[in-house]
Parts: sequence; structure tokens; C-alpha cells
Amino acid sequence: MNVLARAGVVAALLAASAAAAAAQPVSPSPSPTPLPEIGRVVTSDRHPEALSRTTRPTFVVDRTALDDSGARSVADALAGVPGINLFSYGAFGAQVNYGIRGTTSSETLVLQDGVPIAAGSNGVVDLGSLSTIGVQRIEVVESGASTLYGSSATGGVINIITTAQVAKPSLRLAAGSLGERDAAVQAAIGTFSVSFERRLATNVYDYPAFAYAGGNATPAGTRTGADAEQSALRLSYVAQVGGWTARLSGGDAAIGVGVPGGLDFATPGARQLTQRSDALLDLSHAAAGGTFNLTLAGIGQKLVYRDIAGLGGEDDTFDARTQASLRYTRGWKHGDLVAGADFSRESAVLTFSPSTPPQPPIGAAAAQSALYAQLGIDPTRTTRLVVGLRGENDGPQGKILAPSLGARIDLGAARLTANAGTSFRVPTLIDLYYPGFSNPNLKPERLADYDATLAFPDLGGGVALGIFGRDGSNLIVLDPATFVPFNASRVSVNGLQLTAATRPFHHFRATASITDLYRALDTTTGMRLPYTPPIVATLGLERPFDGGAVAFGAHVHVAGAVADVPNYGGAPYADPYSAFTTADAYVRWRLAPSTILSVRARNLGNERYAPIFAYPAPGRTFEVELATR
Repeated sequence: MNVLARAGVVAALLAASAAAAAAQPVSPSPSPTPLPEIGRVVTSDRHPEALSRTTRPTFVVDRTALDDSGARSVADALAGVPGINLFSYGAFGAQVNYGIRGTTSSETLVLQDGVPIAAGSNGVVDLGSLSTIGVQRIEVVESGASTLYGSSATGGVINIITTAQVAKPSLRLAAGSLGERDAAVQAAIGTFSVSFERRLATNVYDYPAFAYAGGNATPAGTRTGADAEQSALRLSYVAQVGGWTARLSGGDAAIGVGVPGGLDFATPGARQLTQRSDALLDLSHAAAGGTFNLTLAGIGQKLVYRDIAGLGGEDDTFDARTQASLRYTRGWKHGDLVAGADFSRESAVLTFSPSTPPQPPIGAAAAQSALYAQLGIDPTRTTRLVVGLRGENDGPQGKILAPSLGARIDLGAARLTANAGTSFRVPTLIDLYYPGFSNPNLKPERLADYDATLAFPDLGGGVALGIFGRDGSNLIVLDPATFVPFNASRVSVNGLQLTAATRPFHHFRATASITDLYRALDTTTGMRLPYTPPIVATLGLERPFDGGAVAFGAHVHVAGAVADVPNYGGAPYADPYSAFTTADAYVRWRLAPSTILSVRARNLGNERYAPIFAYPAPGRTFEVELATR
């Protein structure tokens, strides 16, 4: 069944349900998500609203959850979010890839305070290097969102929302396995706040032998040369200027990591140095029955890769991205409107020193301009309809239209939400211009997507069952022989997702989620898409501090095996080592009203796996933390 047919089935289901809804009494509809609800979100429909009003599946990781889990990076914070697949090249400092419901990193849009922060050159961000200092919460929207946000929002959106103001000073000190040490502090003077973190790790650990099919086996050994260090600073200032509220924020991060390569192709002594800076000015003003927002933002990144073993010299990449956005939002008794314009420009200088003959640095740039609008209407007390359209011009790719349609119907004790639309991803600067490995004739990826969720907010702590899928063309893939990208593949993805939570019982609360990605095919070749495990599940049990001076929790994460790993020049390698089940736990003691001692253990079962071919994950680790709150 194609997407249009599925959209028709969803529309028929909504129409039939609407008639039944008219006869049902109105009941409260809290979020079905098993993660903490903060009441209001800003990412789902690009304006503040109650979490229960949005049609798009949305999950929230708040500051309490970050502190409980001890998440130092955004990747750590997202580990328990349903539908998200994370796979890393190793311990802290290694690249972390990500995706939502079967997408890749390049098809998942990452925002910071509503603004894209991916490097203009490759269109992705390393979530493992993004610190959680100064972060208030993270919102995850698991539905196509190109109508509101443009390119790369195929699987959904991850919005990292930083703290506007710090309530009180705090200090955190931690030490743990793999030589890890961490110190973080935040303080405030009036409406000016500052946060700083310094993190180090030696990352030396043993790994077992891996025997892949096709004769590619690696003996047991010790992982070395993967040490990492990171310093991160974030500033924020809020002021009232006339009738406007102004917020100015900025950050700077320096990350240095060893890059020892895979077990099958070592790069001893190689290092990667990254310097990333960002700044944002957001102005808001309530007038004419609505709110105007003007946002000016910029991000810059310098990445230096040094292969000091003499295998190729040094590669430098310089990225810059600027964006200006104007948004107007208005709500009334039976509806709301969000409309705006986005203007951005990306530029990069790309080098590739090992090429023969040597390639001079390449300067590249691209610009985007877009208009969008989304109208929400409440035709009855139990029904909400949402329709949106985005028109975007991507130079040099041309014009793209991205419509969307959503609905929410309250059915007494249940709530049905559904969405259908199109999403797209334009080629990155590396895809178009990287010396020797680019294709200037690439076309944007185009996909049609849908999702529908039936939620029972009052059943226990909330239960929801959803279906989702997408079909697309012009997917950008690499030629296995030349590594030059081209438009070749078509994709078809279908899945189910279940989330559930219990009500607090004697201060205990249990959560569970499972995502069944039963279809994730490149329909051109008939092969399953890489790094799309058929099953991803999480189980959690928590007892917060409201039960006394001790809080504790445990979480189990299960991921199925991904598709066989491509073997350029031969048959694919079967990859049994990508499947894993890990268990994490923590205990926290409130030693004083503002002092907490925490002990955390990760991968308690010492599961030895390699989420990416030839890149083993570390085994069991421990951490002790002392923090003021």
C-alpha cells in the first residue's frame, strides 16, 4: 500500500472517529509519553503549546532526567527515548551516529533553541560531543517536520533547549572508569548565567575477539589511542527592552580526541581537534493579538584531522552557518496560526590532503530562503485539524514544496493523532563539492511520510500504540567502488511503536517502550537499510527523591542486529555483534538539602559488542559523582 493510500485510510479512520467523538465527554488528555511531562513544548508546532495538543509524537527529557541518569552528552541523554537508534564508534569522544525510526543522522534535524546547528559541510552533528551543561531540556519530535523546519527533518527533530536563567549556583565533580574525570559549574548574576564543563578520559579498555563472516576476524586486544578531552562554555542573558523580551546566548566548545581507527584498519597516532562556537539573539514582542519573534543565529566550526603517522598529512574543514528567522504566532478560541520566513547561508572550506594529485582547498557555499505557514483549527471541542505548507528555495538545488496534514481526536478515554506529509533533504556541501568525492548533479531526496498514534493517557501512567512509515526516492548513496554520491535508491520504511508507564506506586514508577521496525528496505536493491535494527526496546524502574533521602533507578536497553555490513569488493559481512542488551543503574543519596552523592554503573552485564563494524564498545563502567543542587 503506497503512502497516499495509507493517508486515505488514516483520513477515513479520523472521519469515522470524529462522529463518535462528538458524543463523548471531554476528558483531560495528558501526554502519553512515559518520559516526564513538562506541560508545554515548543518544537512540535514551532510555538509554545500544551504537550497534549500537538498531533506529532513528542518526547521530553527534562533537567531532572539528565541529572538522574548522569548524562554528560546529548547522546547519553537520548539513550532511553523510544524510537531513537544511537550507534557509536567507541567511548566518550568517539563519533555518535543517530536516527529516528529508521532514518540516518543526515535525515534527522538537530536544533539548538530552535535553530539548526549541524555543520554546513556534512549536515550532521556529533551528539556525543554536545555537552548537557546549560541544557534545560531536550524535545524529540518523531514525525516528518520539513513543513516547519525544512531540509533533513525526514525522521523528525531533536531540539536542545538551553537554560535561559540559572536559579542558583551549582557544582558537579565526577570520576569513573576509563580514566574519566568531569567537573561542571553554573552560576548567575541577575539574568546573566554562565555554565562551564571540563571532561577528560583516557579510554583504554580491553575487547574480545570478533570473527565476522567472509574471513574478516580480529583477535582480542586492548583499545588505546582513543583518549578524549573537552571544554565547554555557555552564556545566557535575558533583558526587557521596551515591549520586547531579548535573549542573548552563546557557547564555545573545544574537543580533542584520538582516532585509532577500526580494528581492521588502524590509524595509530591520529588525532582530531574540533572548535565549535555558536551565538543566538532572540527577540519576542506581543502585539496585534499575537507574538512576533525575530531570531538571528550563527555557528562556526573548525575541524582539524592530523594523521601524524604519515598516512596522509592533515585535513582541515572550516564551516559557518548563519540564519535569520521571523515568526508570527497567534491563538484564538478555536484555532491558532504560526507563519514565518527562514533565511540561511552555509559556507565551508574543504581540503583533502591525501589525494593524488594534491587538491587545492575548495570553497563552497549554499543559501536557503523559505516561507511557511501552519493553521490549526478546532472544529469541535474534541477535534483538532492542522494543515501546513512550506515553500523553499535551496541554491543551487531549486524550489521545493512541503505540505503536511495532521489531526487529533479525543475519544473519551482515548486520543487518536495522525499526520501525513512530505519531507526532503538537500545535498550537503561535501556531497556537492568535496575534492575527488563529490557529485554536483545531485538532486534533493524526497519522501512521503505518515504516522498515527492511539493513546490512552489515563491507563496507568499512559499507554500509546503508533504506526509510522515513509516512502522516498532520489536517496543519496555512495558508489561502493568510487565513494562518489549519486541518486539511486528508493526507500520504504514501516514500523510500530508502543510506549507505556505505570502510575507511581509506593514512589516507584515503571516505563517501557518498544519500536518494531519490521520493514526498512532499499527497494532498488531489495536489501535492508544499514544501521536499522528491527527491534529497539527500553525498560525502566525508578524511585525518585519524593520517597525519601535515597533515589535510584535502573534501565535496560535492547537493540537487534543491523543489516549485514557492506564489504566493498566482496560479499557483505554478517554482523552479529551489533545486537546487544545493556543494563544501567544509579543510586543517589541526599547527604544534605543541597548536596547529592551519586553512584552509577553502565553496561552492568559487561556486554561486549561492536555497534559499528570493527569498532568495539567498552564493557562495564562505574562513576561516582558529588553535586550541589
